[in-house]
Amino acid sequence: MKQTKKFTMSYPELGQRGDRVKAVLERDVLEFMKYGYDDGIAETVRVKTEQFKAILPDMYWEGQKTLTTNNKEQLKGKLVEMLGEMAFKGKLALGSNSKEYATFRFSGMNRLTDQELVVYSKHVCKTAELYQEALAKRNIDGEMITLATEATTALDNAIDAQTEAIAVREQMSVKRFELGNELYDLIVELCEVGKRIWENTNEAFYHDYVLYGSNKSANEIQVTEEEADLVNSATE
Repeated sequence: MKQTKKFTMSYPELGQRGDRVKAVLERDVLEFMKYGYDDGIAETVRVKTEQFKAILPDMYWEGQKTLTTNNKEQLKGKLVEMLGEMAFKGKLALGSNSKEYATFRFSGMNRLTDQELVVYSKHVCKTAELYQEALAKRNIDGEMITLATEATTALDNAIDAQTEAIAVREQMSVKRFELGNELYDLIVELCEVGKRIWENTNEAFYHDYVLYGSNKSANEIQVTEEEADLVNSATE
């Protein structure tokens, strides 16, 4: 069953909201303990927020996929060029109408899929070894066959790398999505409790738990002792 995204805020905003909720929880932990939460609830939010933020954004994984795809295409182009050269030289060496030349099946390379090209190239290299003596007069020698074999292996590996990059991108996207929903559910619950605690009691604290509202009060809480010291020093 396909899951749906539970929040409308962006991923970075959700991460920042997690940080802010953690900060106000540290201030209000005693109040939350009255509702059955333990004194480590702020740490729980911190851990879940860090886990969520640790996953790199989709644009990174998309970039990795693009890099592997570009590399694969370059290697594919190089191999097709090598096979084309072998086809032309093979025709000169064996004759275009010979049975020997026909065994290579030099046609339609541009219509082959990546995997089909790998299989076909292996066939060409193995076949070339059978007629190496006849092909050598047109400079299709052992070195050329070896280079084509190595280019085939490189393309095969590049296809695997591209497939892996695509899979990892999907996995990371799903994981980020799931952790985001999990963090959001926790934050929503805590914000509801926080609003209940401070409703009709402290308006500023109440607004710290308004999920899609102003974050001014929560941000003020996150001023570190070091920053406070700097401010005090400047006013002395």
